[in-house]
Amino acid sequence: MDKLTIIGGDNRQKHLALILADRGITVKIYGIKAPLHHKNIFYYPALSDELFDSEVIMLPIPYKNKNGGLNITDFDWHVKPAAVFRLIKPGSVVIYGMKDQEIIDLSKQHSLKCFNIVEEECFSILNAIPTAEGAIQRAMEKTDFTLHGSRILVLGFGRIGKVLSRMLWGIGAKVTVAARKKEALIWIEEKGYKGIHLNELDSVLNKQNIIFNTIPAPILDRNKLEKVKKDCIIIDLASRPGGVDFQAAAELGLSASLDLSLPGIVAPKTAAEIICRVTYDILKKAYL
Repeated sequence: MDKLTIIGGDNRQKHLALILADRGITVKIYGIKAPLHHKNIFYYPALSDELFDSEVIMLPIPYKNKNGGLNITDFDWHVKPAAVFRLIKPGSVVIYGMKDQEIIDLSKQHSLKCFNIVEEECFSILNAIPTAEGAIQRAMEKTDFTLHGSRILVLGFGRIGKVLSRMLWGIGAKVTVAARKKEALIWIEEKGYKGIHLNELDSVLNKQNIIFNTIPAPILDRNKLEKVKKDCIIIDLASRPGGVDFQAAAELGLSASLDLSLPGIVAPKTAAEIICRVTYDILKKAYL
């Protein structure tokens, strides 16, 4: 790889540009405001053929915002994915986050090699670390008590749930983990946490000081939220729209927030190093 184009993103992409530029790669940037002073970094004020004259195109993670435009955080720009894809050369490798039908259709239409980095196992595992640290930071910011000794419920025992539970246990929290699969519940028991089946949530909701959700499906509806203590903090880490009924939470006077892209907020340099590492793994697959 000699040239890579970065379109939008957040602080992760800024650090990624510097990492790649230090390796001698020409990095072309569109949609990032902060000036990155490096001889191998070049800014483009508009979409152009020259901007996309690269072997690899890096889109934001997640690549699209709730309004359907590219996720460009530094500018109030609304750039449709189609406007970008029509300028990418056929055969180019496109790396992005968040899979949807639009990007599948565009990749086929323009004969591109598209890879959803979020689906890469290495990325998911490594990215769970800054996500979990960020979640704990959010909890500390929202509370006036220590996590040590607190009753904390983690919903889900996937990659983030595993890492988050371990970190909370290490702090000294009283950790309960809710999962659906029998195998997961056995592993939860082996780790020393209290494990419950998701069907048993009602029995523990009113005992928790903090609840973290990692399940990307409706899990805390109004009926469940009515059982939560009024001073409980709810932090949803699941992909949009999350697993919490936020309207019901607000009406019930509960503190609930959807905290996405935490790696780019709390540990952008580490997150960029993860993206860089996985990008090279993807390129090995792309050029087999």
